[in-house]
Formats: sequence, C-alpha cells, structure tokens
Amino acid sequence: MFYEMMIEKNFSTGLNTRMIWIEENSTFEQLHQQVLEVFKENSPKNHSFRIIRSNGKKQSGTTIQQQSFTDQADADPFDYNDESESTRLFADCLYEKDVVLKSYFKKTGDSAAYTSVQDSPNEYTLTLNKILSPAATILAQLNQIVDLSPERGESYDNLKEQLNSLTQLLGTSAEKTKTATSGPKPTQLYSFKITLEDVGVPVWRKVQVLSNSTFLELHKIIQILFDWQDEHLHDFMIQKSKGIRQKNVTIESADSDPTFANFFFKDEQTSYTEEKEHLHDHFLVEKDQALYTYDFGDDWRHKIVLEKILEPAEGMVYPVCTAAKNDAPYEDSRHEVLHGELSLLNSNAKAIVADVNAELARRMHHKKMSRKKK
Repeated sequence: MFYEMMIEKNFSTGLNTRMIWIEENSTFEQLHQQVLEVFKENSPKNHSFRIIRSNGKKQSGTTIQQQSFTDQADADPFDYNDESESTRLFADCLYEKDVVLKSYFKKTGDSAAYTSVQDSPNEYTLTLNKILSPAATILAQLNQIVDLSPERGESYDNLKEQLNSLTQLLGTSAEKTKTATSGPKPTQLYSFKITLEDVGVPVWRKVQVLSNSTFLELHKIIQILFDWQDEHLHDFMIQKSKGIRQKNVTIESADSDPTFANFFFKDEQTSYTEEKEHLHDHFLVEKDQALYTYDFGDDWRHKIVLEKILEPAEGMVYPVCTAAKNDAPYEDSRHEVLHGELSLLNSNAKAIVADVNAELARRMHHKKMSRKKK
C-alpha cells in the first residue's frame, strides 16, 4: 500500500503545501529525502522527526533522528551475548534508517513534525491523508500531472520529470504484484532461547516452535519449559520486530485487565490478544525479541530471543526442547530466590530436557493428535 501525505512547510509568511505518495514500508530516511526533493532543498546540517499522532492517538516523546557520525557502525539496539546468556538494552534511540513509516502512520490523520536545521530551523508538518492501493496512487499522480500540464504554466522539463517518476512507480507496483501472487510463505521453524531473568544463576531453555503457532500456544509452552502451573496472569511485550526496536506493543491473554496494564504505561499502547496473534506476525528476522512476564506479583520475566529460523524436519513433531540450563524456581518463591534460600543449580541438563520433552509430548502433542482424530 501507499501513503498519500500532505506536507506543510511553515513559513513566516504562511504555509507552503505539497502532496507526496510514498510506500508504507519506506523508512523515515526515505521520507526525509522525499521532503527535500519535493521542496527542492539541499540536505540540512541536521534534522529529526517527532511523532505527533499515531494510530489515531496523540503521542509525545517519540523522536526519530538521523544516524549520528559516532553510530555509523550500525550497533544493534540490543546487545545479545549467547555466552553470558544475557540481553541488555542500549539507550532508547530510534534512527530514521531503521524505522518504517507504517510503524507509526497507521490511520488517516496520523502526523509527525519534521525539523531541518541549516542556518536556521525549518518546521514541517507531515500528515497521512489517505492509504491507497498502487493503482489508486498512480491515478492520483496522473490527476496531479494533468493539473500541472504545460497549458497551466508548468514547464515541459518538470512535467517530463514527473512522468518518469510515475513510470518508476508503475514498475515498482507491477513487481510487487508479481511477488504477492507467488503465494504465502511456508511454515518455518523458530529456534528460541528463553532466559528467566533476575534469579541469581543462568536459567534458560532452548525450544523449537513452528512459526504459525499462536502466542497462546507459546504461553503454554513456556509454562511447561519452566514448570510453572499457570496460576497467575501473564503477558508478552514485543521488544524487537523485523530488527526494529518496538515500544509499548503488548500481547495479552483474554482475561487480562487493560486498566491494570495502563497503570504502568504513560504512553499509549498497541495491544493484541494472544489467541489471534501468531509468532510470524512479530518474529520476522533472527534476534527479534520479546519479554514474557508471568505472575505480576513475583514478576518472573523471560527474555525470548529468536536465535535461528530453520526448515521443519520431515516427520518431526514440534515443539521440542533442545537444550536447558539449571532448574526453574517453583510458584510464589520470589522471596526465597531474592534471599538466596533456594538453589536452582542442576548440572544434569539432559535430564531437564528429557523431562520437559516428556511433558510437552503429554500436554501439547497429545492435544494436537486428538484434534486431528476429530
């Protein structure tokens, strides 16, 4: 899909307005380049975007900036160290080359402020006017070109340039249509490492899960992996999707209380239900991450990292646990863990894996086989 966006440049003498069309998967860096092109301006010394409205709701505090010279190494916003079994979040910073427009422009009326600084700052307001199909986008551009025909004062060279741009857009749309008709991607196999945080010693499990599984199924799998009893509330928070840092994207169970969740978040949340969301909706590339929290009293936090994307083995039944380290604490034992009264050390990793897979076979595989019989 394409976005029809209205750009207003705020002059001291009034507004200068332009209309652009840009693909929804374009980055904010590409949007920056298009703003310069449509206003025929040189690249500024520095610039940034500030989200004003997203998904129909007012926003504050979300700034998307250009990549600084000190960050040209393209550091991963999450430092994932497999050896130390830990993850660490770097400074909260969004770069325009990493963020796609559809992450924030979701509904008509969503908007952002664009500030460019040359000798003095220039202010622009970018507003999502319409969401169009490729064909509708081409028609809209044709109508604009007709309005700017030479008989109405537009130079031939400028008109020719716009027609060339339209031809390129048509080629892009045809290629995307060809790709779309090739059919859906086959089910893949996700190899996750799930680490229980803040328990004094490394406690983790590695598990292979089919990519079309729901988050409800992943919840049940985690309960088995760590020997929880599903006696408390839980939720998922997406932290990184398609390699891009996410904020306040939660996946909740049907019995979650949104009032309880909103108490902890000042910003607006994007919430989904775990019964309807599939893993492949959010885990798209290796190192995508989420946080699973179980029991909001004891606050057991599990870091979920997509380590590998594989092909399912023929005849293999999933999910399956492939590796483990140390025991998980039992229900309602946060006090014992904090005071060192509970030892989680267990050197027999093979026994842990065997026990987990036996329970997965009993509670997960058996149910799937029962459904097939019906």
